[in-house]
Amino acid sequence: MSLRDSLSFKGSVATQALRSQHILTVEFAEGYLDNSIDIKKFLEHVDYSIAVHFPLEDNFLIPIFRPFLKKYLDFEEPIRVISGEHQTIRRERQMLYRPNISESDDEVETTPDELFGKCGVIARTLLQHVYKEENGLFGLIDTYLPEPEKKEVSVKIEENIPLLEKNFRK
Repeated sequence: MSLRDSLSFKGSVATQALRSQHILTVEFAEGYLDNSIDIKKFLEHVDYSIAVHFPLEDNFLIPIFRPFLKKYLDFEEPIRVISGEHQTIRRERQMLYRPNISESDDEVETTPDELFGKCGVIARTLLQHVYKEENGLFGLIDTYLPEPEKKEVSVKIEENIPLLEKNFRK
């Protein structure tokens, strides 16, 4: 069963634009893992997620929600997990064509099988990440973030999607 089939991807105005992007991420990640999407298209989507989706969460959604999470929970673990995964995915993408730590750049090139495996790790990490956001962080946001702040998040996200996409396409 597809992750897409098991999640509703429906939420408040604060998270809906991001949830719509999650649908595409699941399609690309699952498509890559079942060999229906080639590596180039998959990596283009990973790059889009890093350049557009992650900044929307890191710069708007999370900073606005953080004070409300602290008000209702004694810990920030949901935010730390999500932010940490953003960093992990960025790092995995940056390291994709680099040799293992014990090998120098001129000793070994990344083989197609190694590249396939590394991209598989990114795809699985993205799927787990979407699952955690859809079933964890976004539910908390939809429950605890007051309506005025939900609208503020939505406006900031909608204003910044075109700007981030324009920078991404340069």
